[in-house]
Amino acid sequence: VAKQPPPSPEEEWNRLTPAQKEALRERYRACMNLTQQQQKEIAEQLRQFQKMSPQERKLILDNFGAYQKLTPVERKSLEQNYRVWRSLPPQKQQEMRNNYRRFLQMSPAERARFLENFRRWRTLSPEERARLRRQAENPATKGLAQPAPKPPANPPRKKREGN
Repeated sequence: VAKQPPPSPEEEWNRLTPAQKEALRERYRACMNLTQQQQKEIAEQLRQFQKMSPQERKLILDNFGAYQKLTPVERKSLEQNYRVWRSLPPQKQQEMRNNYRRFLQMSPAERARFLENFRRWRTLSPEERARLRRQAENPATKGLAQPAPKPPANPPRKKREGN
């Protein structure tokens, strides 16, 4: 069976929906407003992408697909976190990568326990967090810190008078 020639750019364009066409127009306008430095950076990123293995490229594209599905609020949060990440010193970035690798090596039960402790940590007041940090840093108590207390699942109800 003979292969069909690839569609022409005009045929590709005609297959797009009006929304897809408008999205491409917006992206084109954004590209036209890039500085030369930004264009160079993007070209370098593309070269790096092309050097990646098929598995690495697939991972990047999958992550990009997940990014596209985020809400605007989620994207803004992710972008803010990325800016913070980029501003960290290389040593701190490496420390965070190492911690993430340790997290990935945990069993599912250990991860669940870690995430539950993190959720509880976020509910603590700054004073409680400071107390736990001091306790963890103190050689006499290192490793003995108690986990944050769990909030009661069902707070006790007040007894009604006459019961």
